[in-house]
Amino acid sequence: MEVTGTITECLWKVIKSQNSSGSKFESMEEERVALDKAKMSRGIETLDKFVTEDEMIYAFSPITMVSLGGYLAVSHFQNRSTTEDIDVIIDPEFASDKALHRRLQLAMVKSIFEDAEKQNIILWSGENIRILAAPLEWGLETKLRRLPTKPHHLKAITDVEDVLVILNTLIDQNEGPLERDTIRKLNRNGFDVAIAHSVLDRVAKAYQERYGNNPFF
Repeated sequence: MEVTGTITECLWKVIKSQNSSGSKFESMEEERVALDKAKMSRGIETLDKFVTEDEMIYAFSPITMVSLGGYLAVSHFQNRSTTEDIDVIIDPEFASDKALHRRLQLAMVKSIFEDAEKQNIILWSGENIRILAAPLEWGLETKLRRLPTKPHHLKAITDVEDVLVILNTLIDQNEGPLERDTIRKLNRNGFDVAIAHSVLDRVAKAYQERYGNNPFF
């Protein structure tokens, strides 16, 4: 049951139907469209309605998903106005073992959902679909690890922006700077190597320029 893929399919149906020029997109890979908050909301509304029309999926509703990245940035933090995709992880209760192994190990997925429930940042809540923000620390780690691997990628700019706003939120929750060594050793993704000092230096400099103080101690 590929519920995760259905979100993107529904979004693209909405986008195509609203394309006033009448042109057709050949494929998702060939033509990317910027998704703003309104377009994403309409797409997820379509998905929520779709669930009621599919007996097999409806039997498992309401379905909870966890999202990070672009959807979180646009819909919750609003530090950018658009994204190119919505990345979600489906509740392991509703995913096949094969699907889970393609993404993350089962234990990790369960812990992510548990922490997302505790964090309780609700990005979307409908009759059949609920989308929670992924744990912010995990989102931060993922972004920090990606920065040095693709330094010249277009997403590097938005990744830095996302890192800054996540850091600022965590600092507000902590009522003060975060311990640098703790952030450096974040390892929910299962890597053996700590986050590079150079990455944290880059982020600290950008944070200082944006907010006027050091995010770490």
